[in-house]
Amino acid sequence: MDLFSFSDMSLDHVPSYAGITSKPVWSQLTSTVGPGLVEQLQTSLDLAQQLQIFSMAAGKILPIAALEMHTAVGVFLAPGSFTASHEYRSMLVLNEQCLAELVYQSDSAFSPLIQRRLLELETQWLFPLRNALVVTRLQQLALKDTLTGLGNRRFFDDSFSKTVLLAERKQQPCALILLDLDNFKPVNDNHGHHAGDEVLLAVADAMRSTLRISDNLFRFGGDEFAVLLTAEDAYSAELVAHRLVKAISQHHICEKFGVSASAGLAQLHLNEDSKSLFTRTDQALYQAKQSGKNAVRQAPLQHVANPMAEQIKA
Repeated sequence: MDLFSFSDMSLDHVPSYAGITSKPVWSQLTSTVGPGLVEQLQTSLDLAQQLQIFSMAAGKILPIAALEMHTAVGVFLAPGSFTASHEYRSMLVLNEQCLAELVYQSDSAFSPLIQRRLLELETQWLFPLRNALVVTRLQQLALKDTLTGLGNRRFFDDSFSKTVLLAERKQQPCALILLDLDNFKPVNDNHGHHAGDEVLLAVADAMRSTLRISDNLFRFGGDEFAVLLTAEDAYSAELVAHRLVKAISQHHICEKFGVSASAGLAQLHLNEDSKSLFTRTDQALYQAKQSGKNAVRQAPLQHVANPMAEQIKA
């Protein structure tokens, strides 16, 4: 069981986790850390910024080479972290509920005294950390599709425009894949919406298992999905699209209901905006659907130089 997994979190409730009893009761500890850390932590609800503030304070106790934080909303690494010879792990627990696990690394040993001082330091972070986790979780929920857990249409629109602008600025490739499920409507009509939801969950699982960057997956309405690919991944957009279509059609739930997927894709042209890229991708998707479904079609592609490929060729 994932210690940090939760589906709902509020300022007055953090889910409890069984089996975490190795730490002392936090309220029984007396902090020897001077005032100021809590105030610094309370200036931000950004988890990465809080980790950076805390790592600087921990560095005054022991030279810290790396500090990594594992939470239900993600893994965070302090800036400038590098591998060292000694490691120490600590659970941050508030009211018998796990907030995070910290993984310290240092070239110096973590003696019992150092561990005690770090423990006392961690008490200063508990409430600011709990508040930041709540805010981050709420932000994530606002950008996630409630059924599949993929990014929703709001998240897609924001990510898409930013990705295109960044690709243009850095002169890097970018590709968009749009997918539409084949024969999905009869599933809802003949088997009910519960079966339809089962298929959508299966599609999301198939997509996650195919792509190594799951943050670039979106469900932006009904049975429509999108994938954003950047940098070197964009050069393999057609291969990725074929893999996605194959993975979806071969998923046992999709096979059960006779559901497949069609995909259209387009590469970002020079000086092209996001609206044009979306339109060309959508047209390619329409051609895939018209060709008999369970197919992939790519919009006409201008030559996009691959600097790495040119270096290899040279």
